[in-house]
Amino acid sequence: MSSQHGQVALLFEYDPSSQRWSWSHGLRDLYGLGPDEVPTTQLILDRMVEPDRQYVGGQLEGHLVTSGSFSCAFQMCDGRGGVRWLRYVGQWEEQGGEVGRVHGFVVDVTDAWHVYAAKSVEGALEHRAVNEQAKGALMFSFGVDDRTAFQLLHGFSNRAHVKSAVVARRIVSGLSDPKFFRDEPVRSLLAIVLALE
Repeated sequence: MSSQHGQVALLFEYDPSSQRWSWSHGLRDLYGLGPDEVPTTQLILDRMVEPDRQYVGGQLEGHLVTSGSFSCAFQMCDGRGGVRWLRYVGQWEEQGGEVGRVHGFVVDVTDAWHVYAAKSVEGALEHRAVNEQAKGALMFSFGVDDRTAFQLLHGFSNRAHVKSAVVARRIVSGLSDPKFFRDEPVRSLLAIVLALE
């Protein structure tokens, strides 16, 4: 059985009375279990990265014996020495007033996490580049040093009640906008800054 995007299904079942797990082939492979190895709660806990183990481990163990649906996320060390970001999603079935069966699936969000992290870094670098360009324009136009340009950027931000990143973007884009062209760079920059208000 496969899930979206052609990924192998990561399914599980848990029987609280016998404390036995049943894992799909994909989940067994993710944890690096051989055909004769038995999945256990302890294995899940042992594979969790240290910062997640105590808190999330306690949550997971509680969910396996408490009625209701649940979801918990943690990082684990896979069978190949890599770190994966997983989310367990489960549901219990009642039998005789007790939790008789827990079943659900695991979502491996590692790739999505890497994309998110890369975009965050890319966004941070882009903001930094724009901030540096804006500071450079302020330094050149007003003949000030880096620290003073930074203070001016934040001063314009406070005055216009917008984030400094927005001010920086507007300064950089304004420098190539014909409506802000003036005979002198200082006057061009002042026109851009005044347009913020």
